[in-house]
Amino acid sequence: MTDWSNAKGLETFKAYEYFRPKLTRQPWKAAIWKAFIPPKYSFILWLGLRGRLAIRDRLAFLQEEHSCSFCINTLESAGHLFLACPFSVHVWTHIRQWLGITRRMSTLACAVNWIKKEKMGSSVQNKARAIALACTVYSLWRHRNEVIFEGKTPNPEGLLLGHEDVLNDPSPKYKDIPIRVYNFPE
Repeated sequence: MTDWSNAKGLETFKAYEYFRPKLTRQPWKAAIWKAFIPPKYSFILWLGLRGRLAIRDRLAFLQEEHSCSFCINTLESAGHLFLACPFSVHVWTHIRQWLGITRRMSTLACAVNWIKKEKMGSSVQNKARAIALACTVYSLWRHRNEVIFEGKTPNPEGLLLGHEDVLNDPSPKYKDIPIRVYNFPE
């Protein structure tokens, strides 16, 4: 209690700081909240990094189907859905090839940390990589939900072509990024 008071009396700020839980800083926080990444993509990536997406392994208590929506062979988890599933691997292979990325990511956190290490500054290539990561995670999540809730068939080629909404966005914040759908691998 003596730490919280001074000559004028009790300092509530010091008491608040004492009891407030201290959170660890996440190294990926600054890498995903960028002006050139559409907020809906950043938000889904942020939820995925925090483990807060309603993926089937987290919904096991509902007694629903637990297998992956894409491959139907494995328990659906964030690591499997976004990076290990053969469907996702196919999508990521095209994205990595298109952007000249040779490294294969094992987790979302590793992917974001790698992009951050690549000096995620104003370089066009680094911006394209950051957008591609966030856009791919968002697209995989959205396609997964379409498969579950709308009964669509998993289609990696359709998902890849769905990237054109961000890649062809004419807004001024994307004007420096020269990547367009016609650069996209077939």
